[in-house]
Amino acid sequence: MKIKKYLEQSPIFAINTAYNTIIPKVNRRLNKENINLLQGLVLTAILFEENGEVVPSRLAEIFQSTRGNISHVISDLEYKGFVKRIVSSQDARSFKIELKADGKRKALLLIKFFDQIQEIFEKELGVQNCQKTVNGIHSLIAAASNNEK
Repeated sequence: MKIKKYLEQSPIFAINTAYNTIIPKVNRRLNKENINLLQGLVLTAILFEENGEVVPSRLAEIFQSTRGNISHVISDLEYKGFVKRIVSSQDARSFKIELKADGKRKALLLIKFFDQIQEIFEKELGVQNCQKTVNGIHSLIAAASNNEK
């Protein structure tokens, strides 16, 4: 088909195909851990923050999600016993999120899983090409964001 050549050169089609190929597999694996990708990323983000000052609005910004979506993620992680909310001493309307012991164990396990995925990509592409791909994706995101204005 004539469109095949166009699609082979289309960044948006390549991103869509990659998403539809990779993310369902990642989520199937994470489902065995009783979480999804965003929940896993939130858990690891909380682990990486040394100062313990993780707030939902910052997570929404980092993961380019809505505060409402992050609120649902946090509620689910809290229900599963992975995180706890700590009410701010300065403002009772705000809170920070901390890992509980089970959440820390889960986050450490997830880091190993995410590292394994990265190792597969680096093995297939090479470390430099893997980084160039990541940089290229970020450039496409920036281009798309600039195009909205």
